[in-house]
Amino acid sequence: MVLLEAERAGALRRELEAARADGHTRTRLEPFPSRAGARWLLRLAFAVPFLVLAAVSADPTVADVTVNRSVVDHVATLSWDRADVSWLSELYPPLGTILVRLIPGDAAGLAVAGALVAGILLQQLLEAMVQRRFPWWKSTVFLVAIGANPLFAYTATGNFEALLGIALFGIGAINMVRFVSSRNTKAGFESGILFMLAALADASGLVLVVAAAITAPLLSVARRGESGARWSNVLVVLFPTIAVFGAVMFLEALFGRNPLLVFQNAVHYDPALWGLVPELVTTLNGLLILAPVASGCALALLSRRPGSVLISVFVFGALIIGYVGGLIPVNSAGNVFLIMTMMGIAVVPAARTTRVSGLIAAVGAAQIVIAWAAAFNRPITLAWMAAIGDSLGWW
Repeated sequence: MVLLEAERAGALRRELEAARADGHTRTRLEPFPSRAGARWLLRLAFAVPFLVLAAVSADPTVADVTVNRSVVDHVATLSWDRADVSWLSELYPPLGTILVRLIPGDAAGLAVAGALVAGILLQQLLEAMVQRRFPWWKSTVFLVAIGANPLFAYTATGNFEALLGIALFGIGAINMVRFVSSRNTKAGFESGILFMLAALADASGLVLVVAAAITAPLLSVARRGESGARWSNVLVVLFPTIAVFGAVMFLEALFGRNPLLVFQNAVHYDPALWGLVPELVTTLNGLLILAPVASGCALALLSRRPGSVLISVFVFGALIIGYVGGLIPVNSAGNVFLIMTMMGIAVVPAARTTRVSGLIAAVGAAQIVIAWAAAFNRPITLAWMAAIGDSLGWW
């Protein structure tokens, strides 16, 4: 008995030392910057470049090539004098649809709102890396990789629903890792709420949340000695999403006789889109789509978290299913890149040696090249940049 207790104490001590090296031992994570006013100033500073682009996007020639324009046109066709169950299903994703309805200025207003969301997202990612005790240069590399490229700029100012869903999912994934790997209960509840909001903000959010829940058991669990710890973690993370969609399905079964109506209205399956799969390994565009997944796998291996490789694979698979199922618009750009990069930030702990930290930063730097190469290989981003050039009279 004494030997068992000594062995358990030794295991706990090793886990504590590993957590200290990863920057997870603090019971209360301090925000960055510490003052609320400074945080909002930082968010605004991050948002300024995208607000400038949003001002340019007010030109109809720019707005017409974005997803925002098609979303505004779709919301305009909805009837807003009803309150029945079938109407609720037509709103899906309800949070994104209602925000599109409420934000003034049509596509231009959504561009401004997206720019502000982008500023908040970048500040949250920086805060997570500071809390993880990343060196300043490594944090800078990852921030530049995710935010300083045309893919992010297009999504921020041209695809409001997608950016909102990606931001909620990315921050939720960071909190999920804190909860599962560090026993941070507050982060667990926050991740559940953020995942629920992501599923309600964008049509692709639901498949991403399901993929995250499936992969949560693959993370290193702080409560290793407790029976059922992995699946209880999954339940905490998934419960808000299950509760919301379960309630809607119950109402649809009770009054509309079709509990799957919300999914039928959201899914627009096109088997022709499966043609993208062989192109992933036969075309430059496909290889650039796969490249962020390979980077995510490299980050997992460098961080000695091989289970996180499957996380990248499952999330990528969810994005492909969402694309084929019509949950991701065909004129989207950068969804895979942004989500894969944020998942990398979520699962990578602080490196324990300078060499490993340098290798992780090198992978982050490779993401910069991947983002720019992908942007200049996607017809939609090229059309968007050409429209901006025309609007400014550059050519």
